[in-house]
Amino acid sequence: MAPVSIHQDGGPPDNSVLIGITLVVLMCFKSMTWIIENKNSSQSSKIAVINMKLQDYGKSPLGETEVQFRVTRVTLEPMLRSMTYISHQLNAPVNRVAVINLRLQDTKTTTGQTEVKFQVSRDTLGSMLRSMAYIREQL
Repeated sequence: MAPVSIHQDGGPPDNSVLIGITLVVLMCFKSMTWIIENKNSSQSSKIAVINMKLQDYGKSPLGETEVQFRVTRVTLEPMLRSMTYISHQLNAPVNRVAVINLRLQDTKTTTGQTEVKFQVSRDTLGSMLRSMAYIREQL
């Protein structure tokens, strides 16, 4: 069964009647690997190259999307803070999954940015946070 998100396109302000439901299939986090570049350099010049695989349930047959981005210790810190905040929100019983929207610098697009949206469970996000904390230690 594919994870989905339901968004309301219109309707009264009290949401008592749904009109025009759009079904959105979101990618799910699958795995993450990384390498540290410039290991023997000073702390300011170390870079982590992170590779994420996302399961794309919207494709037939099922597909994977790979995302690669680079972070320094300085750029990793705000990401960790945001993901930690999201993790705390997932502790509430009503919050089963979170949707993470990453905006990445991309020199290949005309806008210079790429957006990647995927969903994670509390346990998966916890694993991601532990990995990213380890990456921070290496930087």
